[in-house]
Amino acid sequence: MLLQTLVLLGKPWEAQGWRAGFLFGATICGYLFFRREPWQRILAWVAGLGALVCLWRLPQYTLILMVAPAAIWVLYYFAGHWSLRRKRLLKPVSIAFVWAWMTVLLPLPPSEWWQAMLIFAGRAIFIFALALAYDLTDLQYDQRFQLPTLVRHLGAKKTFYWINCAILAAALVCMLNFFCEIYDAWAMCALIVSLGCSAGALHIIESKLKQPWLQKFWIDGLMIFQFLCVWLASILSD
Repeated sequence: MLLQTLVLLGKPWEAQGWRAGFLFGATICGYLFFRREPWQRILAWVAGLGALVCLWRLPQYTLILMVAPAAIWVLYYFAGHWSLRRKRLLKPVSIAFVWAWMTVLLPLPPSEWWQAMLIFAGRAIFIFALALAYDLTDLQYDQRFQLPTLVRHLGAKKTFYWINCAILAAALVCMLNFFCEIYDAWAMCALIVSLGCSAGALHIIESKLKQPWLQKFWIDGLMIFQFLCVWLASILSD
C-alpha cells in the first residue's frame, strides 16, 4: 500500500527501504503486542525495535506524523470501556484511518500531502470495507464474548451491503482522482478493476472458506492484489 501510493503519483519507490521497514515492523508490533503466545510477543518486541531503528533514519517530521496513529493505537488497546475496539463504528473507522495515514502520508514529504488527500480518502474507504470483512470472519467469536462490533450489530447480510457500498464509494473516489488529474487513466482503471475483483472475492471468501485464519489471509491478500494491478498497469502504460 505504501509503494502503491508512490506508483500512483509517479514517484520513485526504490529508495523507500527505511520507510517500508518502519511500517512493516510497526505493523507487526502493533498487531502482535497483546497476543497470548510467547513467541508472538517476542516477535512483536523484535519488530518494534526494528521499527525504531528504521524511524531513527527517517526525517524528523516522521515523528510528528506518528502522533495520530500512535494515539489511536493507545485508545484502541488501553482505553478500557472507552476503547475504540468496543465502539461499533469507530473500530473499523479507526483502522481505516490509521492504514490510510501510514500508507499514503508516510512516503510523502509534508509539502505534497495536499496532493494525496483524495488518494487518502479512497484508501481509507477500501480498508474500511476490508475491516468489515475481517470482523465478519470473527462474528461467532464476537457473539460468544458479547463484543459490540458493527458487524455483530448489522448481521452478515447488511454488512455485505455496507462493504459493497464502501467499495463503490472507493471506485467513485478513483474517478474523482482521475478527473482532478492526480493520477492517470491507467491508474484509475487498475484500481477500479481491483476493487471490482475484491468485491466478488470477498463474497467467495466468506461463503466458501470456513477457517477464519484462511479467510483473513485472503482478505489481506486483496491489498497485495490491488498493488499488483496498479504496478502492472503502470508498467504497461510506459
